[in-house]
Amino acid sequence: MINALVNGHWETYDTDQLQPGSDLFDFETGLYETFRTLEHKPVFLKPHLDRLFDSAKEIGLNIFFTRKEIEEMIKEVIAQFKDPDQRARILLVPEKLIIYTTSLDLDLKIYKGVLTITVPTLRNNPHIKTTDHKDCLDAYYNAQKNNCFDAILLDGDSTVLEGSRSNVFWVRNNSLLTQKADVLPGVTRQIILSNSPFPIKFGNLNVFDFERLDELFLTNSGSGIIPVIKVNSLKIGKGKPGPLTCELMKLYETWMGNEI
Repeated sequence: MINALVNGHWETYDTDQLQPGSDLFDFETGLYETFRTLEHKPVFLKPHLDRLFDSAKEIGLNIFFTRKEIEEMIKEVIAQFKDPDQRARILLVPEKLIIYTTSLDLDLKIYKGVLTITVPTLRNNPHIKTTDHKDCLDAYYNAQKNNCFDAILLDGDSTVLEGSRSNVFWVRNNSLLTQKADVLPGVTRQIILSNSPFPIKFGNLNVFDFERLDELFLTNSGSGIIPVIKVNSLKIGKGKPGPLTCELMKLYETWMGNEI
């Protein structure tokens, strides 16, 4: 059971009722944002709220609280939870703003490299983080069944788009690249685009290109930068986190620390 702040009042839900994409999701289609905390303080909250307000305006979904009121509700939710490092979520659905949090529970082994699989799936409205999320959730569950961290989504031409809950970056011939369009504008992705000391190019990656990559990593707001060492049965680079990925991981820790 999860305690959630709904329009400023506490209510209790089963976990699946609050999971976008779940068959038991208890609300009409809306938007969601997921972010982490560090020492009971939200990390990169401003770009998350910026995206929420921009997306709501685009789809005509009313936000009936001010930004300041939402920030105060977020503080209340974070403060009442005992763990300092949390995975917090905002759900904006018709007539309701729902905020809740759970333990972050990061497995630090992921930073030594994770396994992934590819799944032919397209995200609905890739530029908006919508709760219409079933295809991505199914792809993620598929990855979990195969003992993988995430599923990398492919379009009909076997072009890499993003992960089911992450964005994708890769390194080839000392160049750092990522997909430019048709992917979720992830907050962690944008932090890297804005702050990376390494030049970033936009490019396309095909499923048949993995064997020629030097490095590959995923990004999401909960875990940060996650090095990938295998896709399907194919080893990436030397089968361990590469030097550029490792440097960005260190920098990302600094960028998060600057938030608190």
